[in-house]
Order: sequence, then structure tokens, then C-alpha cells
Amino acid sequence: MSSAPTVSPPSKGRVFAARLFSTLLLWAVLIVAFYLNSAKIVTAIIALFGLATSWEYYRLLRRPALTRSFVVLGLSISLAYWGVVGWSVFSGRGAPPAWLNLAALVAAVHGSFLLCYRHQLAGMETLQRIFATIFGVIYTVILFGFVVHIMYAARGGAEAYVYLVLFLVMVTKFCDMGAYAVGVVLGKHKMIPHISPAKSWEGFFGAFAGGLGGAAIILWAFSDKLGPLTWTHGMLVAPLLCIAGITGDLAESVLKRCTAIKDSGHALPGIGGILDLTDSLLFTAPVFYFYLLAIQG
Repeated sequence: MSSAPTVSPPSKGRVFAARLFSTLLLWAVLIVAFYLNSAKIVTAIIALFGLATSWEYYRLLRRPALTRSFVVLGLSISLAYWGVVGWSVFSGRGAPPAWLNLAALVAAVHGSFLLCYRHQLAGMETLQRIFATIFGVIYTVILFGFVVHIMYAARGGAEAYVYLVLFLVMVTKFCDMGAYAVGVVLGKHKMIPHISPAKSWEGFFGAFAGGLGGAAIILWAFSDKLGPLTWTHGMLVAPLLCIAGITGDLAESVLKRCTAIKDSGHALPGIGGILDLTDSLLFTAPVFYFYLLAIQG
């Protein structure tokens, strides 16, 4: 009986080429959106990525049929959240309501326990379903929602400050790209091998180089459109965003490691799923939002 042929993994060159294609395509979409300088278009893009992020998180944690209702609950809260965000922005009301994040959390807690009343309890497995559902709302909905809140964090309105979102994305993704590029070329010393064997200390420092470089580019190109974010503040917050981005990337590695899944999806060649793309933004967006609030007093 012949054994099944061994499928060799793609070469680093092919992975890099696929990753580069996906990255350039995403940047093309973002550049068009920011060139139009429309809060509505940017919000629509953010909402689509937010919904896809929630979908992939709950897909990662999907278990036998009993948990289907918990998955539906988490995705329903995500859909309702982004529906309210879209309604606020597209109707001209401006910033999403201040109560939205708390409402999403309360709905997750109430809904998770209500679902438990329908079935026999399964000990720790039931608690894990409750916690995974509530955590999913916090992780993929509330944290990612800060990307939209950033547009309204600076005085003057969202139309004038969609470039703050561009700064966030630029620094965060340049941080990711710096870590990947330097790690592939020079990476020898493993950083946290029990969580992510591919990440190295060389890549860690490459992330800071990439993030600071991205911050310098956006500050140079759009210094007059970033509101309260001066060169000084921009270069001060960039390292904080790099640290948060690395933490977010590792956080998703923990999820994938615990669920024995390599990529959260296959939507983006060379990168993986949408959650593989947004994982660092989930952690950088709140940090940047609160920094903007702090520097404005």
C-alpha cells in the first residue's frame, strides 16, 4: 500500500510574494478610502473588517452543535454593534453613542447565561462557552470599535481626522512588516517559542524600526491633517503602538496555539485570515485612542 505523497511547504519566496500581493492590495484599498477623506467610506471598511474579525474568532472556537447558539449570539452582537456604528455615522449623528461598548458587554453577559438555561450544564465546558463568548465580544468587537472612535477623539469632527486612523494603520502594519522582514532575514534568537516559534528577538527590534519609519512617513506627508498629533507626540506614541501591536500579534498566536490552528482563515494569501491581519490593531487602537484623549486634556 503506497503512502500518500508528502506535500512540501511553500518556499519562503512564494510566501513572501503572496504576502506582498495581499499587503499591496489592502494598501490600495486604504489609500483610495483616505484619498476621498470620507468618514463614511472609512467606517464602512472598518465595519467590514470588524465583522470578518468576529466571524473568524468564533470560527476558531467552534465546537459541537451545542455551542452553535453561542456562536450565533457573539456574531449577532457584532452585527448589531457595527449596525449602530454605521447608523450613527451615515445618518450624520457623528460619533457612535458612548453607551455602545457597555451595551455590547451587557448583551454578551446576559445572552450567554440565558443560553445556558436551554441545556443541561456541562461543568467547566459550560463556563468555557460563556467566557469564550463574552471574551469574543470584548476582543473582536469592543477593542476593534476603537478604530472608529479614533476619528472622533480629536476635536473638529471625523471628516478632518480620518488621517488619524491612517496613522494608526500605518504604524501598526509597518511594525508588523518590519518584524516579519527582519525576522525572516536575520531571525536567529527565538523570542517566545512556546507561543510562536517563528518570532525572534531580531524581528522584535525590526518591528520598532518599521513602526517608527511608518510614523515618520505619515507625519512628513500629512503633518497638517493629523490634528493634535504633532511630530513629538507622533514619535512618542509610535513605540507604544509597536509594543501594543506585538502584544496583539502574540495574543492571536495564543488563540491559534490553544486551538491547534495555524491561520485563522485563508482570505488573504500569504497572511492568512482577516484576524491574522487585524490582531495587532485590536490592541493598538485603544492605546492610540486614550493617548489622543490625554494629549488634548
